[in-house]
Amino acid sequence: MREVSPVITLAGVRETLEAGGTVEVECIEAPERVSNQFQAAWKFYAVAEVEGQTHRLLLVHGRDIKTKTIRTLTGLLSFGMDLGVSPISVPRHVGERAVWKTYEDTSKD
Repeated sequence: MREVSPVITLAGVRETLEAGGTVEVECIEAPERVSNQFQAAWKFYAVAEVEGQTHRLLLVHGRDIKTKTIRTLTGLLSFGMDLGVSPISVPRHVGERAVWKTYEDTSKD
């Protein structure tokens, strides 16, 4: 049996996406326009199947294992681009979630 931690690092999220898993984005603070940008707060979970069971792991960063939180719409879009997910859905209401996955090119050349 493989032990599964309730948290995951960015490297683990990338591995999860490569293996066909998804990233769940949760809005924890609703977007609000401040000057020329939107500020809010989103946190992230990697969702993967391990030995037939689905696990939802909180994305953390740093040695002190802090929850990865992004606070601007620009930052959220950049993070999605860095992960290579498409489409990049943006949850706009507290508690709302979006699912990100890597783009699968289904076009036939």
